[in-house]
Amino acid sequence: MTTRRTPLHLALLTAAGLVAAWLTFDPHLALGQHTGGTGTVSIQNETERQLFWSLICTCGCPRETLGTCPCDIAHQRRTALRELLAEGKTVEQAQDVYVSMYGPKSLAVPRNQGANRALWVVPITAIVAGAGLVFVVLRRWQRRGLAAAAAAPAGKKAQSKNDTRDAYDDRLDQELKDLDDE
Repeated sequence: MTTRRTPLHLALLTAAGLVAAWLTFDPHLALGQHTGGTGTVSIQNETERQLFWSLICTCGCPRETLGTCPCDIAHQRRTALRELLAEGKTVEQAQDVYVSMYGPKSLAVPRNQGANRALWVVPITAIVAGAGLVFVVLRRWQRRGLAAAAAAPAGKKAQSKNDTRDAYDDRLDQELKDLDDE
């Protein structure tokens, strides 16, 4: 079933597209972004890379990790984390300190422990259940098709095309013949 697009629908869709394009190409309008800093992120070793890429900058940037966010707040947090590493803390201990300060949403990937396991188990379970449902539905359709084919009379398949004619076909033939005669 198709719906008819009215001029109002087309105008609204065009306006929404123009607004989306404008916001895409004019990024200073994005709310919550901080500016400043050098615009680059300095990562000095693999331990820092592992730590910074595992934590989210919670300054209001669009969910960037400390490994990519160039704002001043991220720079200050990287400096504080470097001090923790200099004190001899491991990556996990530094993550724990950061999470205690900024909450569990500051982790780029939730830890696989406690209630967070549902974040890993539920999607996998849903995919397996969906695949099972598709399998069951396809098997039922196949069985119905086979049952319908078996229920059809064997003689009906052998009938010719002319045996299935009705009054409409006869009338159509007659009208075509009349057109040819003219």
